[in-house]
Amino acid sequence: MFNKLVASEGRKNAAISPTTMVASVVAHFVLLGGVVYATEHTEVGRKVKEEVVAYMEIEPEQPKAPEPPKVEEPPPPPPEAPPEAPPPVAKGFQELVPPEEPPAKIPDVDPNQKAVNVEDFSGVGVAGGTSKGIDGGVPQNMAEKKEENTGPVPIDVSLAEEKPQLQNGPEVSRLLQRNYPPLLRDSGITGQVQMSFVVNAQGRVEATSVSVVNASHDAFGEASTRVVERMRFKPAKVGGRAVPVLVQIPIAWTLERS
Repeated sequence: MFNKLVASEGRKNAAISPTTMVASVVAHFVLLGGVVYATEHTEVGRKVKEEVVAYMEIEPEQPKAPEPPKVEEPPPPPPEAPPEAPPPVAKGFQELVPPEEPPAKIPDVDPNQKAVNVEDFSGVGVAGGTSKGIDGGVPQNMAEKKEENTGPVPIDVSLAEEKPQLQNGPEVSRLLQRNYPPLLRDSGITGQVQMSFVVNAQGRVEATSVSVVNASHDAFGEASTRVVERMRFKPAKVGGRAVPVLVQIPIAWTLERS
């Protein structure tokens, strides 16, 4: 009969009224907002927000290729020994030795030949020496030494039993047309040249012996020299042996008719 009191019932209803509930919700919302705000503006919050995890793929380290073996360079060759200097000529004089066979004719005068030093034939000192030699030097025959350097003396082609014969005639014809002076060709000028040269025992023209005896034009002479140096002959012979000969031939420069 006394389970419900009027006073206690009235206070209980007042605690769960709508106004109380609204106030409680607002208080919780404000409290939650404050916690979120504090979390966002603290250093810990910023660190948690700013930290970014980056994942990187690490490739396995490739094994290094073995270095190739070093090739040792061969040692440099030893320096070549300097050529031995010729022995000094003795101080003395040279002797005149007559030729075993007299020449067929008196040789032509060579304007480039070195003049004989009269002092080398004084007859004083050691035979085979020279006036500018030294005491204790080696006697040497300078005439024989010169003959070894120059080779056998060519003879006149008229004395050869077998005359030299041109072997490359077609090539010479092409060379004549190829070396025709352009200005003279364009002007229709022809000419003739007399050439002198030595054909050695091998049938080749000695380039140092080629000379122009006469020419109708200097340009023809220069062109003829180039052509003669390319000529090849069957060598002249005396007694069945090939010998060098002095040759003179004319070269005619003509234009081909079209």
